[in-house]
This record gives sequence, structure tokens and C-alpha cells, in this order.
Amino acid sequence: MSALREYFRESNAIEDVHDESAVDATADAWDYLREQDELTHSVIQTSHSVIMESRQPHLAGEYRDVQVWVAGSAATPPPPVAIKAEMEQLLSWTPADPLEAIEWHIAFEHIHPFEDGNGRIGRLLYLWHCLEDLAVDPVIWRADDRAGYYDLFQSPIDVEAKC
Repeated sequence: MSALREYFRESNAIEDVHDESAVDATADAWDYLREQDELTHSVIQTSHSVIMESRQPHLAGEYRDVQVWVAGSAATPPPPVAIKAEMEQLLSWTPADPLEAIEWHIAFEHIHPFEDGNGRIGRLLYLWHCLEDLAVDPVIWRADDRAGYYDLFQSPIDVEAKC
């Protein structure tokens, strides 16, 4: 098994998604994403669509239009009307090192722009920052340490200060 497929499998397993078709969809999204020179709304939404199309086609590639709450999180994601602006600000920040790539991922998850699949697309975007932007090996978060991974999201990230 390739290292990328292991990354996709572990990423999906964090959200209790275990079928190989989901790994295939993530691999297809990666094939698209790695060809992109920069992250834009369209690139992120297209990547999300590829991941989610066979599982939840009504949500695939669309920023959410409902308020969501993240279980176990002290923070509430912004309301739907604020997503585009929050994502604009995030997209104006390019991580300068591996720690900032993790912080970018945390900030993305705090925005929670999609109704579902945020973790899977967020970890794929983190992978893009590591491999395409920074040329560093990514952290592979494993389902066995789901609690440790979710602990990352207890700290706010000041995106404005990073821009």
C-alpha cells in the first residue's frame, strides 16, 4: 500500500469512514488537488465534491447554508453568511513552515465551511500544503489517536495575524 493511500485510509478512519470506495474518492480528489498551483474557493469546493459525491451528493462541493456545531468543541463555527469571508481570509495566508500548515488546518476546521466532510477535505488540504507548498512530510493522524487529533482544535488560531 502506498504511503498516500495509507494517509487517505487513516484520514477517513478518523471519521469512521472505512470503505475502499471512499479511499478511492480521496485519491481522486488528491489527483485533482495536486495539479493546482494555489488554493481557491473553487479548488477547495471541487476537491470536496470529488470526496463527497458518492456519499452525500446533495452536500458535495457546497459551502454549508446551515449552522453547525462540532461535538466536543468549545468554539462554534461561524454562521453560513460568514463562511466566504472567513475562507477569503484563510486563503490569503500561505503557511511558511510545517507548524503553520497544522495551524492552517486547525483554522480551516474552525471555519467548518461544509456541512459534512470537513475533516477529510481539511486533512487533504493540509497534505497539499506539506507536499506541494513546503516539501515536507505530513503528520499522519491516525484513528487510534482520534482524541489527540481532536485536542488540536481546542486552541484558536489568529488567522488575521498570520496574513
